[in-house]
Amino acid sequence: MAESFILVLALLILLAKILGEISEKIGLTSLVGEVFAGILLGPQILDILGYPEIFHSLADIGIILLLFLAGFEHGSIKDLLKYKKTSMMISLLSSSLPIIAVVIYALTQGFSLLTSLFLAVALGATSMGASLRSLMSVNEIDSRTGKTVMGSLVLNDITGLILLTGVVSYAEITTGGGGNIFFQIGKVIASVGIFFALFYISFMYVPKLTRKFAKFRVEEAQFSLAIVIILMFAWAATYFGLSSIIGAFFAGIILSRSPIFENHTFVEKVSSLSYGFFVPIFFAFTGSQLSFQGFAANITRALIFMVLITTVQVGCAYIAAKLNKYNNKEGLLIGLGMLPYGEVTLVVMSALVALSNKKADFFIGEDILGLFSSVLLLIIISILLTPLLMRFVVHVFKEKPSEE
Repeated sequence: MAESFILVLALLILLAKILGEISEKIGLTSLVGEVFAGILLGPQILDILGYPEIFHSLADIGIILLLFLAGFEHGSIKDLLKYKKTSMMISLLSSSLPIIAVVIYALTQGFSLLTSLFLAVALGATSMGASLRSLMSVNEIDSRTGKTVMGSLVLNDITGLILLTGVVSYAEITTGGGGNIFFQIGKVIASVGIFFALFYISFMYVPKLTRKFAKFRVEEAQFSLAIVIILMFAWAATYFGLSSIIGAFFAGIILSRSPIFENHTFVEKVSSLSYGFFVPIFFAFTGSQLSFQGFAANITRALIFMVLITTVQVGCAYIAAKLNKYNNKEGLLIGLGMLPYGEVTLVVMSALVALSNKKADFFIGEDILGLFSSVLLLIIISILLTPLLMRFVVHVFKEKPSEE
């Protein structure tokens, strides 16, 4: 088993890098090639990725490290707060209008209100990893566009958690399990408050404490310390109800203030570990989950979702950006930055599938697994399309620099 897993892992990374290189040479981002590597090696084609739990764990580490790097290199609190007004407006619009549109569409397709609400929350969650990597591919991560998208994504994660809690509580009441929606939402808000209080304390004191590790003689003590802090913050975020990637992002912001990490060697080490090993596994693993069962019906529904969400989501973000005096290029990039789906969407839909299996009587006549497959297709489509559309926008407006 160990020998075959090692071989599969080697083939996955090799194919991800080869297809990533081909993607770069034809003008696409390497992310596209990595996703296709997973599709090719996944159960629907070659079926050699036979260790889903291990690959899932490696993929989780990949997205955690990717978000840590984003926070470490680009996550200035000062810059994020500078564009907070636009970020809040975008988050508010993207947490309301698209969700309403999805609920209305799902109800017209015969799904229950409960299923429609789960679907709406799932499609209101943007993939922070795919979004920020797409912005990196067009060199917009450090622009006010990138900072605005970062702030919006953090707020979206918090809003999504509150909405998910409300929907889960509603599901418990609907299916006869009792519960109090307002009490559960209150607990979530309190948990988020505790997490950010922990972040503030860490932001003030952890950078000073890390200096003590500068005196350690044991090999790579500082690097090990960074990994420990990243993983602990990822765990803390999960413990308090947020996603692990939010914790990793804020860990990056904290460690960027530490004097012992203010060198290119540290960044190069983390980048090599991330982009050379873990990050390709994350995007390849996402691609490997593609299912061709009932493909025609599921892809049709996924494309409808894509058009619906693209129109409403990108439109809302674009309008919010324009109201705050961003130019057309920035408005479109911000809208596209709110487009890709990923890990959080899968978590919400997996919760719906689990509930439908447990309370089957409440989901009679609803194709929940087909809906899950459609959303999975949507995730892959959005991850593939976002960097391509961003490059197209940058190309169209290449002679129109961003206004500051």
